[in-house]
Parts: sequence; structure tokens; C-alpha cells
Amino acid sequence: MCGIAGYVNFDFAEPDPELLHKMLDTMVLRGPDGRDIFINYNTGIGHTRLSVIDLETGGQPICNEDATLWVVCNGEIFNYRDLRRMLLERGHQFRTQSDTEVILHLYEECGSAFLQHLDGFFAFALYDTKLGFMMLARDRMGIKPLYCYRDSNHFAFASSINALKQLPFVKLHLNEQAIWDYLSLQYVPDGTVYKHIRQIAPGTFFSFHSEGPRRHYQKLSYWSPEFTKKTKQPYGEACAELAKTVSASVRDRLIADVPLGVFLSGGLDSAIIAGLAAEQMECPLKCFTIGFEDQSYDERERAAATAAHIGKFARYGFDHRVKVVNPCDFESLSFLVKQFGEPFADASMIPTYLLSRFAREEVTVALSGDGADELFGGYERYLALRYLGKFDTVPEAIRRPLFRLAAAMIPEIGNERQKWARARRFLRGAASSGAERYLGILSRTDEALKRAVCGKVFDYVHPTLETFTEEFYGKAFSANPSERASEVDLLSYLREDILKKVDVASMSASLEVRSPFLDYKVVKLSCLYPYEFKEKDGVRKRILADAFEKYLPEGLARRPKRGFGVPLAAWFRNEWRELLRARLLDGVCVRKHIFNGRGLERVLNAHLEKKADYSYLLFSALVLELFLADE
Repeated sequence: MCGIAGYVNFDFAEPDPELLHKMLDTMVLRGPDGRDIFINYNTGIGHTRLSVIDLETGGQPICNEDATLWVVCNGEIFNYRDLRRMLLERGHQFRTQSDTEVILHLYEECGSAFLQHLDGFFAFALYDTKLGFMMLARDRMGIKPLYCYRDSNHFAFASSINALKQLPFVKLHLNEQAIWDYLSLQYVPDGTVYKHIRQIAPGTFFSFHSEGPRRHYQKLSYWSPEFTKKTKQPYGEACAELAKTVSASVRDRLIADVPLGVFLSGGLDSAIIAGLAAEQMECPLKCFTIGFEDQSYDERERAAATAAHIGKFARYGFDHRVKVVNPCDFESLSFLVKQFGEPFADASMIPTYLLSRFAREEVTVALSGDGADELFGGYERYLALRYLGKFDTVPEAIRRPLFRLAAAMIPEIGNERQKWARARRFLRGAASSGAERYLGILSRTDEALKRAVCGKVFDYVHPTLETFTEEFYGKAFSANPSERASEVDLLSYLREDILKKVDVASMSASLEVRSPFLDYKVVKLSCLYPYEFKEKDGVRKRILADAFEKYLPEGLARRPKRGFGVPLAAWFRNEWRELLRARLLDGVCVRKHIFNGRGLERVLNAHLEKKADYSYLLFSALVLELFLADE
């Protein structure tokens, strides 16, 4: 795992090596093991390396035989050995044993169509010095980030927003709509918080000529999930095929020249990955679990039961490492806010970072169960949406006021894990329909509450529902409301929340995280399955539980999902009480009219006095304040 960066001057000036190194400096945690740059005419590229495969000769940038093609890559190509053998047979000569070098030779062999042959997770930039041509591409699921900036005189790219900020020509104008949407979702749902910095979309390549008058930008999608076609395969055969495909995915992700382990929680997903890894590892498997003193968030007991069960599948031994951590760590939060380079307020980033830091004490690579919930119907909201669909037979003129009134009768206190809090969200969902219903369940702050605390900066933004429907919900095609939510999650929540969180939190600890469930072949199978394969009679992730039953301790498949949360509501009323008040009410957000000081103080006081639970809005506001204060 690494960091990549580069820029092109269309005025033909040579890139400044110091600027390239400043970009790489911001990504030293992504690649602490080495760095290098390459400059040719008006183009410069750079790479900072976390050594995982080919420790001796795998440094980047890498070139082809005659040094006319150069590449920098962040990620792993898992089928590189097969590709390398094929390319050697066709006469290509390799300088290294690394997986990245196959990108160059495969491009020589197949042109831009070579992307279809890559199996892995990656973001790379390929530069052709003869043609003055540059191509950037991102893996099918968007596991690895890739940001870019362009104006009439420059093009720049990097693995992080912070790297782009080092370039003096990059315009850092904030996008008010992005901030408005972030306050509801806790992540920026599309693009970035900056108007002129964008992302290369997952499953997409972007290309242009860097020299002369031929500059022509081209963006093409080479892959996207397909939900419209469904298999007629019997359920039992589907279970067997899924087991074979996920097992192969785990096997691929065990390829490394450095120590490797597995994240283990008390849930189904990590138990499956740990069980498959234990069977296939040719050395003792290390699994890592963190625990909390707060029992409502602690999974040590469940993880220990899972470890005891799957340990018997380990051919060479099984080592379960456990550490109790305190996520109520303001320094960790401040550090992570800087690493993201834009507002991001999924509070589980803190325990994810602490887990990654714990694992990094012994391993360089860790496998995780990310993606299983979105692909196999794991979230409670999918079940809720199926039940809520039954209320659509009630005329909207009756349904909307009736269920809004019922929801209003439940006080907004406590925290979201309590049953009555979920009941309140359910009733609000019954009052709405379609995209509004989905967003109402997913979002943490509604439009009315945002208007109560936000300032005049947002006078001309659109409701988040409008932008969300246009960018995501309107692009999903599944007829089943639960499956449509799953499809939307793949397009937005998984990419912009879960994967971004895991990437930044793990890379901040210099740890590479691999997610076997996000192998595109597993994703393709998931899209083919009828939804009843995934959820039936209230059992979520049904096909996973049946396909991998032997790895699951008794009762695990039906155990309620706990998640990886933290007690924000309590922190704000206790440990962070004074800090929160000082930061928010005397901060840059109030001074710049992003927040209305009086409105924000009313919300803060209501939370502190336990009259309501506004912890999600307050955390989003705190992260935004920390972000802007550091700008």
C-alpha cells in the first residue's frame, strides 16, 4: 500500500521536484518504506511506498524496458503472477518481481482494454513519454482513493487531498452544498468538500495528452455492478459457488512478503474471513480484537468465542491478540481529521484507527470483513425498508401526518442503539417513501435541524434529498426496496463512508487492509442473487450464514449486529463537555457564519441537559470546526 502523486504543467514548465516531495511528505504514513519521483518535460510523478510484495526491487515509479512508459500505483494486483507468465511468453522483459510492473506490460499488450484483466484493488497513473499521454484508473469498487485537480494550465493527482493542497496553483474553494450534505450524512456523498478537487470514479479510467494542442480529456467506465439480471441457480448451488469464490478471494489476499493477520470482531463477517484464512495460512494466523470498558460497545467476549471455534481450522496455529483501548481520545480525533483532508464524521474511524495501530505492532497487512453488509443484506435498514413498504398502501395524505405525529411522541433522548430510538426512525420512515424514506433512515440530521443551527453561508443550497436522489437513488434500478437500498449503498455509503474510513484510518497506522468480500467476482455473484437469498424470514445475510456455517459458533448467524460505534452522546455530556462548548461556540464556524451561534448553543444545551440527543450533529459540527481551524 502506498501513496501516489503527480502533476502536469500545460504551459510546458518543468515540475518542481520540491513540490513533488512536499506532496509525498503528506503521505509518509501511507508509504514509510521509501519514495522516489520521475520528471520528464512538463510531467512529474511520485510514489511513497509501504513494502508488501517484492521488498527488494519493487520501488516505484517503475518503467518498461525502454523507459518510455512509467507507472505509480497504490494497491495490489492479485493475479499478477498469472499475468506475468502470459506476458513473459509474449516476449516482455521484467525488471522486478512486483505486481505493479505487470500494469506497464499489459498496457503495451492490450491498450486501455488491459483494465479488464486486472484483479485487485488499485489506483494508478500511467505515463507514456512518447505520446505525452497519461491514464489514471481506479479499481472497480473504489477501495483505493484517487483525487484530481485540473485547470487551464495544470492537471494534478494524488492519493490524498492533503497532497494536492501542497500545490500553489490548486484552488481550495469550499463547496457549500457538500458541507450541507455532509451535515446530514457525516460524509461528503459526491466529489469532495472543495469545488475544484474531484475523485476518479470507481471502475473508471481518465486519460489525456499532456503535451501540445492534442489535450483531450476522456473518461470511460470499464465496470459497474449489475443488479438487473438474476440467477436461476438453486439456492444450494449458489451457496456452494459463493463459498468457492470467497475462499479464492481470501487465498489471493494472503499473498504478501510481510506478516499478515485478520481483524476479528464478534460478528459473522470477520468470523468467515478468519476461518478461511486459518485453513489456508501456511503459518500461524494472528487475529486482532480491541475491547472497550463500556460493555454496550465491547465485543471481546463474542470475539473470544469465535476465536475458540475457528482456531480448530488453523493448520499451523491460531494466535488471538486482544487489547482494551479508550476511544475517548481527542488527540486521535484531531489527528484523524487532518489525515482525511476534508470533513468526515463517522465516529467509528477512531476505533478503526486504534485497531489498525494495534495490529500494526505485529503485521503489515490485515484482512477485514468490510462489504458483506452492503452485498448480502446485513443492515437493519434493509429489513426495515421491506416492512415499511407495507405502509405504502395507506394514502400519503393520511400516512404522512399520522406517522409523523406518532414519531414526534417519542422523545429524542438517549442514543440510537436503544429500541425506542429505532422505533422513532421507523415511524418517520413510514411517513415517507422512496428516496426520502431511504435518506431519512440513513441521515443523522434533517433539513429543519440544519436550518436551525446553520448560518447564511447556506442560503442557496439545495435540500440534501435533491442532490442525493439525482446522484445516487435515481441511478439505482432494483425493484425490491431493500435491494435498491443495497445498490445505493454500494454507490455512496460503502464508497464514501466505509471504504474511505478504513483506508484513511488504516493508512494512518501504515497498515494495509484487504477486504475479500469486495473482490469484484464476489460482488458480481451478490448482484445476481435474488434478494430472498440474502434475507428471508427476518434472517439477514442468510446465504453467507449457510455457505460458511462451519466457521460460525452456534447462534452467531442470528445474533443482532452491534457495529463499531462509540458513545458520543455520553462523551459530550461528560469527558468532552467543556471542550465541545469552547470549540463550537467560539470557533471559526461561528465566525464565518457557517453556524448560527445562538441556534447552535440551543442545540448544544438541549443535548447537555439530556432534553434531546443531538450527538451526531454535534460531532459533525466538531469535526468541521477542527477541519476549518486547521485550514
